[in-house]
Amino acid sequence: MNRQKYNQIQVAVVLFVFILIAIAIAGNNYLLSIIGVVVGMVFLALARSKAGIRPDEREVSIQEKAARMTYAIFAPTIGIGSFLLFIPSRSGWSVFSKGEFAYLESLGMVFAYLTLFLIAVYAISYHFLSKKYEGDGDEE
Repeated sequence: MNRQKYNQIQVAVVLFVFILIAIAIAGNNYLLSIIGVVVGMVFLALARSKAGIRPDEREVSIQEKAARMTYAIFAPTIGIGSFLLFIPSRSGWSVFSKGEFAYLESLGMVFAYLTLFLIAVYAISYHFLSKKYEGDGDEE
């Protein structure tokens, strides 16, 4: 299988999953949509491995830089967002403190936990990968 055939299979799977999600949402069957996405991802992974498509060094470098930039933008943004959602409910100076928007404090808490989780995953993966690719130190 070549790259063109893989791209055709990829388009067909994406269309099938999109139609399945639309049907599932129309029928209020959200579990079906989740299962459809997971099965589509597994099928594409298997098709990619069978096709033998390997990314080149340039593509890997771009993916690494994109992941680094995404983390550098997303972590502070969601952290600041959680902080801003906590301020009005604690100070009493805004409409948020009157109880009509009590869910915003809960949303801020979720954002704060997501920020901490993201930082923890980054730290653990960085530690693991630095140990893995560090070498034995015998080259010096």
